[in-house]
Amino acid sequence: MKKSFQKLLGDKDFNELIKGGGISFFFRLGGQAFGYLLTLIIANLFGAKGLGDYVLAITILKLFSVLAKFGLDTASIRFIASYASKEKWQGVLNLRKKVVNILSVTTVLSSLLMYFLADSIADLINIDVKYIRLNAFFVIPMVFFMLHYQSLRGLKKIAEFSFFYRMSQALISIIAIVIIYQFTNDSEVPIYAYLTSVLVVSFLAYLSFRYHLIKHANSKDSVNEDFMSYSKLLSISVPLMFAESVQFIMVWIDKLMLGNMTNVEDVGIYFTAFKLSMIASISLMSINSIASPKFAEKFGKNDINGLRKVVQQSTKMIFWTSFPLVAGFFIIPEYLLSLFGEEFKIGVTAFIFLSCGRLVSSFCGSVGNILKMTNNQNIFGLLLFCGAVINVVLNLVLIPESNLLSSYGISGINGAAFASMCSLSFWNLAMVLIVKRKFGFFTFYLPFFKK
Repeated sequence: MKKSFQKLLGDKDFNELIKGGGISFFFRLGGQAFGYLLTLIIANLFGAKGLGDYVLAITILKLFSVLAKFGLDTASIRFIASYASKEKWQGVLNLRKKVVNILSVTTVLSSLLMYFLADSIADLINIDVKYIRLNAFFVIPMVFFMLHYQSLRGLKKIAEFSFFYRMSQALISIIAIVIIYQFTNDSEVPIYAYLTSVLVVSFLAYLSFRYHLIKHANSKDSVNEDFMSYSKLLSISVPLMFAESVQFIMVWIDKLMLGNMTNVEDVGIYFTAFKLSMIASISLMSINSIASPKFAEKFGKNDINGLRKVVQQSTKMIFWTSFPLVAGFFIIPEYLLSLFGEEFKIGVTAFIFLSCGRLVSSFCGSVGNILKMTNNQNIFGLLLFCGAVINVVLNLVLIPESNLLSSYGISGINGAAFASMCSLSFWNLAMVLIVKRKFGFFTFYLPFFKK
């Protein structure tokens, strides 16, 4: 075993996974810690109903923001990185001008749409209409916040990007709750705190991006730049918007459907179980961030054996760093949920279902990123869409109190969790089979199982 360990330490690819994954892990861990602390504070101070109102309100805000930004924040990463690498700063300025012009229109339209549909939305998800109307005014700062932190990523300002993307909103929300709670303990406090954080981080992200850009804005391009047209920009950003919409559905649709078919308290309890189960995904997301370029590098060189080695090394790391967490979830689920309040204990079964889904993900490894990095992004998108459809259909069938599996306790939040587990398992296992068919090896890792 000692020789095997020394051999691994001498492996360049393994060392990059360890070092890069470790750095990303700590960035994500900090963001997750603030996120869990925020959930814990809201749950203990305002109960399941207060947490449910908060989740539904910010979900609707995020939905309209995803639609309003038209995928332009993600597209900006690609083009800003390209221009910056060639020191084409006038190209960056021109791109930014076009993006801002488009978003100035789309954000206002999305905000107005959200405001005038507030009554219908509130009736649909059983939430107070005042939250929807209030949030409608924050679509604009939310979208520009997303634009600026993604633009920082394009400039390779990873520290700033990581702060804004992973932890800034949770951190500012916690500070805002502490301050506002000194004056009032109304159930609206978490929502007011979140909206305060949107304004603060949007302004700070703008200042940060402006600071880094202004240092180069007056520099002269060595070659005349062919500025991008609006049509080309939108032809790239719109497909990204649809992909982001599918991913949004995968993450948030179960909360919205619970709000529609049950009550706000159930949404709060389910969200807590969902949030806890996500701890098991920290390793997967962290290792993905460094493994993805390695997949692309090996594929680009047509080094399938090298690709297989990196994939199986990363999957093994993901499994052994995730499995102990999930095992702990199965041993003390009631205790973990009780930290948020006694009423959250009824989410134990949902928590176990969701944790099983995370365990399947850790078995399968970085299948989604493998497909995206090896020119199989269309298959990835199709399977993700199928998973979203399965999730929606199963939620419709299993959330009602009377359904085919209700006699087994699968309804309400348990039905939503079971639906999420099934859809997550489907697209992970389907992608494992696609990778096997395309490249001739399985990505999953099981101890003592020889592939």
